[in-house]
Amino acid sequence: MAKFKARARTVDMLGRQQIANVSTAISELFKNAHDAYADHAEVDYFRSDNLLVIRDNGVGMTPRDFEDRWLVLGTESKYAPQGQKAETYRPPDKLERAIMGEKGIGRLAIALLGRQVLILTRAERDGVTNDLVMCFIHWELFEIPGVNLEDIDIPIKIISGGHLPTYDDVEALLQSTKRCIEKIFPGSQEESHKRIVDDISNFQLDPAEMDEFLGGLSLKDGRSGTHFYVAPADEGIPHEIERDRQEETRNFTKFLLGFSNAVFRETPPPPIQTAFRYWQTDSANEDLIGEGEFFTAQELDSADHKISGQVDEYGQFFGDVRIYREQISGHVISWAGGNGQQTRCGPFEIEFGYVSGAQRETSLPPDEWKRITDKLNRIGGVYVYRDRIRILPYGNSDVDWLNIEERRTKSASYYFFSHRRIFGAVKLTRRSNSLLREKAGREGFQQDKAYRQLKDILENIFLQLAADFFRESGDYSDHYNEQRSELERLELARRRREKQVSTKRKNIAVSLEGFFERVGAGLPEAELANLREVIRQRMGSAARMKDPDEASSALLDAEREANRRLSDIRESYRLVKPRGVGLSRTLQRDWNAYSAEAERLNKEVFDPFSIEVAQTLGAVAREAKLYVDQRKRLSELIRQQAESEKRLVTREAVQVRTSANDTRSAALKFARDAIREMQETILGVEVEFAHRDLAGLSESEVERLRNNFGGRIESVGKKNQETLSKVRDMLTAISSNIAHGLEISDTDIVEAMDQELQELREQSDSDAEMVQLGLAVAVINHEFEAAIKGVRRSLRELRPWAASNEELAGLYQDIRSNFDHLDGHLNLFTPLQRRLYRKAIPIKGSDISHYLHTLFEVRMKRHGVEIQATENFLNAEIMTFPSTIYPVFVNIIDNSIFWLKQNKGSKEITLDVSERGFLVSNNGPAIGAADHHSIFLQGFTRKPGGRGLGLFISKKALQKEGMDIETVPGIGSHGVTMEIKWPQDDDAT
Repeated sequence: MAKFKARARTVDMLGRQQIANVSTAISELFKNAHDAYADHAEVDYFRSDNLLVIRDNGVGMTPRDFEDRWLVLGTESKYAPQGQKAETYRPPDKLERAIMGEKGIGRLAIALLGRQVLILTRAERDGVTNDLVMCFIHWELFEIPGVNLEDIDIPIKIISGGHLPTYDDVEALLQSTKRCIEKIFPGSQEESHKRIVDDISNFQLDPAEMDEFLGGLSLKDGRSGTHFYVAPADEGIPHEIERDRQEETRNFTKFLLGFSNAVFRETPPPPIQTAFRYWQTDSANEDLIGEGEFFTAQELDSADHKISGQVDEYGQFFGDVRIYREQISGHVISWAGGNGQQTRCGPFEIEFGYVSGAQRETSLPPDEWKRITDKLNRIGGVYVYRDRIRILPYGNSDVDWLNIEERRTKSASYYFFSHRRIFGAVKLTRRSNSLLREKAGREGFQQDKAYRQLKDILENIFLQLAADFFRESGDYSDHYNEQRSELERLELARRRREKQVSTKRKNIAVSLEGFFERVGAGLPEAELANLREVIRQRMGSAARMKDPDEASSALLDAEREANRRLSDIRESYRLVKPRGVGLSRTLQRDWNAYSAEAERLNKEVFDPFSIEVAQTLGAVAREAKLYVDQRKRLSELIRQQAESEKRLVTREAVQVRTSANDTRSAALKFARDAIREMQETILGVEVEFAHRDLAGLSESEVERLRNNFGGRIESVGKKNQETLSKVRDMLTAISSNIAHGLEISDTDIVEAMDQELQELREQSDSDAEMVQLGLAVAVINHEFEAAIKGVRRSLRELRPWAASNEELAGLYQDIRSNFDHLDGHLNLFTPLQRRLYRKAIPIKGSDISHYLHTLFEVRMKRHGVEIQATENFLNAEIMTFPSTIYPVFVNIIDNSIFWLKQNKGSKEITLDVSERGFLVSNNGPAIGAADHHSIFLQGFTRKPGGRGLGLFISKKALQKEGMDIETVPGIGSHGVTMEIKWPQDDDAT
């Protein structure tokens, strides 16, 4: 009699060749962890070592389980005939779980992750912890032609006592594996044999060391679970991950996101939580499928539209529908495909949210709409969960399994829904939907009658929802149409206003930039210098005239010309702030700087020149002994001023009259058009009614005809009433503002609100950034502390070895010296932690000077910068928190060193005191006139790549303690001095 024989390649064909990609293979292992009643399943990929570690804290496997089940193809461990339960161990404190894996493919899929794997598993059964099982497999053994399964021995090593295997234990197991391979290739020199042996020799791992490094899920101290160490891992893993990160795609992680349902008609926590940590370096990692990467319940509730309900065993939907904020409960969608018989797919639940693709049609704030839209573009779709565990590939953005996008391409207005705008799930159970069977390769359900019914029912739901709620003629579409029209109107208004104000902001930004460039180049002084020379020449010429009357008249003409041209120069430097427009923080800062600089120009440049012209005229007249009629001179000056102001007012009055006429014409035309449209609609209805034969029509048909005619008239009338009412309100507001004075107009109110909106937006962004920075610093500080403790401990353990080994002693001393240097720098952060200083303490200038020299020693040497402290500074003392005063000095010195790098000569920083506080000076480039106040504002910086937070935070911290910081205006183009003011009621000694 003949028998089937199995080649070793069977394992490869059933495992690696059945799985589509690495992500799917990892998902299979997550399912195995779920079946093992694990609470957590985690993956760690180390790029530097190309090592993949997969761990769970499930019930694990006993030595017998591992040999009789894990290493057996087609095992019955999870398979159970329909209506029966699989024989799997369930911890007494856990709720029963539906078994996800039945075909044994998951464990074989490990071969896709890498060529060789070390397996560690420890079982817990009824409170008893078993010995740890360790096994090593090189998967290429199962690709060798002509080798039968029974020819391959898999060495197993048992580790007793609750311990983890060491490096030596792993090495012994590897040697056993090599001996087994020699039996397959006795005396062979084949390339495949050599490659396998070399791979095994290069596998170097200490499980105990890795366990200590990773923490969390562990198999030591009697804890249960299963761990896989795959090395070398598949070379495509880092490339896929980096592409995800750089291109903002989710081609790799989309198979792993949302593994367990905790959002759609479910409440947290999920039965199992998963993680995939990518270690780009050995000290930093990123969880690629962490919290927030998948959809959340909050995002579902905030969607524009939300549908949630259940489908019974006959395929009929019953549930709730929310269109924008309008809730429709108990909505029914019938399905005619069942013919009154129960479906093979069984009853199920469905819930999904929908976000409009056009911003003008969404109720979400712009930034939230953009964030969710980006997420939808990456991972939007209709997912499928069975007993809360995801079924692949449903939900992937490139798997439109309900043909939603195909229908939309035919008519977007008719079918409405877009596959990438939906995020939701179909919720199945193995008990109710047992006839829906997955394919062997995890490519979805088998496309039998049960699947076809499920698909048809869901497609019918989307078709009917579109017909009921989102088409113009839908039975329940009124709210959607009205709300969409209102949102579109508001969005159009917002965009129109944004376009207007952005243009105005851009224009004022250009004007401000031009102003500071001209002032910075000294053009006002240069223009007045030229004018001064011209006026002096004209006055000199007038003084040389022989006729006294002509000379006097020429002098007055020269003065008049001087004042006229001075007025023109003043006007060329005058900017008008745009009305009704809120300025950004940067623009507001520049405007404030402009106001201060314009006032300085008037006081220090323009007004003195006007006085100078009058004094020059008097001096010339006295010298030439000319009589100047002061009445005539004063009258001419007043007339000149009056004409100038009258000209400006007349120009504005003409513009007001023009605007008023344009507004009146537009309003009257709008009213006439509204009346004409109303009349044309009524006439059209009357004509159509006259041509309509009513004979033979039933009462319902007559009523429907009446509703049609009346609805057309009512629709046009309502539209024109609303628009005319808006025009009337606008005109009334203008009239009311004029009648009651224009101290505060609607434009002023809009400007104030726009200004507040701009500030809140920028403040929100800045606050979020500062929170992230603070959290990052806290995490880094914690990690540094932990790492330093570990290095200290290791150095103590290394010291006895170094003492007895001369070759090691020198290396130990070098490591120790460098570590002490690093530890010293880290200790400098201690004064910056406020939690260590609950009360203010006396701080001397000498303490501050020593701290700064220590902190910046290396950097100062590199850039040739010197810090000098005066005796007064060293002896000064202030009572405050170290966490307040030290960071201020650090920020100032950091900025000083950066700007001093531009100096070609000496680079000096001086610490001194004044009557009011500490002084920090440097001989670098001076601060621009426009920046003296701006440098302390949040976000302002002239440093390339700077954040503009250091001095802002310093000022806030000082003000909180009753202190302050200001710049001391310098002379010339070099030198900057900062003054850190002491508390007013607490002079430093």
